[in-house]
Amino acid sequence: MPLSPPIPILIVDDEADLRDLLVEALQDQGYAAVGAEGGSQALALVQKQHFPVIFTDLNMPGGLSGLELLRAVHEVDPRSMGILMTGYATTESAIQALKRGAYDFIQKPFKLAEIEAGLERALEHYRLVRENEEYQQNLERMVEARTQEILGLKNDIERLFEGFVNASVTAIEARDPSTSGHSSRVADLTVGLAEAVNSTPNGRYGALHFNPLQIREIRYASLLHDFGKVGVREQVLVKAKKIEGERLESIYQRLHQRTLEAMRDGLLEAWSKGRTFDHDTVGALLRGQDEEARRLMELVRRSNEPTVLPQEVLLELNLLEDLTYQHWSGDHRTLIDSHDISLLRIAKGSLSDDERDEIQNHVSYTYKFLSQIPWTSELAGVPDIAWAHHERLNGKGYPRQLKEPDIPVQSKLMAVADVYDALTAADRPYKAAVSVERSLEILEQEAKVNLLDTEVLRIFLEARIYDRTTGQSRSPR
Repeated sequence: MPLSPPIPILIVDDEADLRDLLVEALQDQGYAAVGAEGGSQALALVQKQHFPVIFTDLNMPGGLSGLELLRAVHEVDPRSMGILMTGYATTESAIQALKRGAYDFIQKPFKLAEIEAGLERALEHYRLVRENEEYQQNLERMVEARTQEILGLKNDIERLFEGFVNASVTAIEARDPSTSGHSSRVADLTVGLAEAVNSTPNGRYGALHFNPLQIREIRYASLLHDFGKVGVREQVLVKAKKIEGERLESIYQRLHQRTLEAMRDGLLEAWSKGRTFDHDTVGALLRGQDEEARRLMELVRRSNEPTVLPQEVLLELNLLEDLTYQHWSGDHRTLIDSHDISLLRIAKGSLSDDERDEIQNHVSYTYKFLSQIPWTSELAGVPDIAWAHHERLNGKGYPRQLKEPDIPVQSKLMAVADVYDALTAADRPYKAAVSVERSLEILEQEAKVNLLDTEVLRIFLEARIYDRTTGQSRSPR
């Protein structure tokens, strides 16, 4: 910072004549010079006022020496610059003076011009030091301001990306409202499981520790693990029965029509043989045809459920193959086509092989989508973690049939969380919710056959990670 005149200068010397002479000479030069006869008086003045430059005698009897005074001044006001004056100058004493904080060294007797020159050098050095300090302070303020700006931008980007992730999850769930909350619950369970791994000092993953950025990576991968479902046809994604909607209604309508056709044919045959109208005969015929229609409709209804198809029902489906009905054109056509028969013969679930392949492709769609995002280096693993969450240790997962060594640990954590949530979710139209206890038993069974990681499941159970989502669209315990 610039010095404003008059600049305060302190002269410390026990010789009054010399001290007064220097004070008067510097005052004539326009400086605010003051004198002190010893170290104690000088310190008292320094505590009250800042002196950019202090001239002090080296040897002052009965008190502080010049070097001791400069050290004491430095503790009170480290910006002050000291110049030592002595009549016993040696090279060694000059070196010691400079080492102990003196800026300069002037030997007595001296000319006033030497004092003036020394003062000018000291003040110039003082100015340069202060300018450098101000520059450093300004630089630090600029760096701090820039740092805050960058941090603010970083926070804005993180909020923007968080909003993007949430919007993506909303888009996923809009395609399949029946799984609403699934992505968030899987993220909650997987993050909790990762934190539990950090707290587990023993076992296969005892040495594994996820840092906060890796936890965030796991969270994003879990939230977005099903994003590829946006590429799956909606009628496949939400398919609750093997045959649905108008197609199923058409089958029921044809079965009912078949009953009426049988009644018509029976009456026409009777009249053609000259038989008279008989209420009892007609009633018996109607009841028989209606009973057969209801039996066939019940067979279709039972076969259409996504549960495990009983063997006796599978055998009965042969009855449906040869059924016909009369089309409006007069032609007799197959009542239930071969495609629908094959759908009704699905042993478990509601999806055909092609539809199941389409559903399973959502994992690859997810990877392709996530791979397009320019992730930071800390989050670069998000696509691979999400890609492998349906892989199984024995190689029977999908889409790549990876085996245990090639599956990321994070994906193994997500696999347990994903299966558990799918089992216990009470909002799936194609399956009944499974109790927590039964779901945990199923997880243990899958671990025993090398589908899920036994150590991950152990931590999941011991840390009671499943409690984190209890009550969130859950089945009763």
